[in-house]
Amino acid sequence: MIIAERSDFRKYASVNPHFSKVCDFLENTDFTTVEDGRVDIDGDAVFANFMTYEADGVPGQQFETHKKYLDIHLVVSNTEKMAVSAAVDATLKVDFDVQQDIGFYDSEIYQMVTLTESNLLVTFEEDFHQPKIRVNDEPVRKLVIKVLNAEV
Repeated sequence: MIIAERSDFRKYASVNPHFSKVCDFLENTDFTTVEDGRVDIDGDAVFANFMTYEADGVPGQQFETHKKYLDIHLVVSNTEKMAVSAAVDATLKVDFDVQQDIGFYDSEIYQMVTLTESNLLVTFEEDFHQPKIRVNDEPVRKLVIKVLNAEV
């Protein structure tokens, strides 16, 4: 897991061969002009999903993980909390779906991360995460960048 200021993300470019494309995207995109939906950055190797929603999650309800893609979570407007846990503390809730690249887990042991408009959270396969935890009643505008896992 990486928690960093967006402005510092280029320091992590060597972690994954596709992170330099993410850096370029972050540095050259005006997020206020992007509509909800998928945005291609580098084909199926790197793409972003923009979304707007009301965060309604309760910490510890359902964690997810991915194998084929890493997630980079960025809040564009408002604030959101995310719960993070580890495989050792989690129990399988729904079998891993290879087609959708997602597995769901329960965990009573977790930490909270606050995502603001200036930071980001990178989750790897071993980083079980629960997004959309409510901070306030305002809509959250967010993007999740999906990055092909270099380990797969």
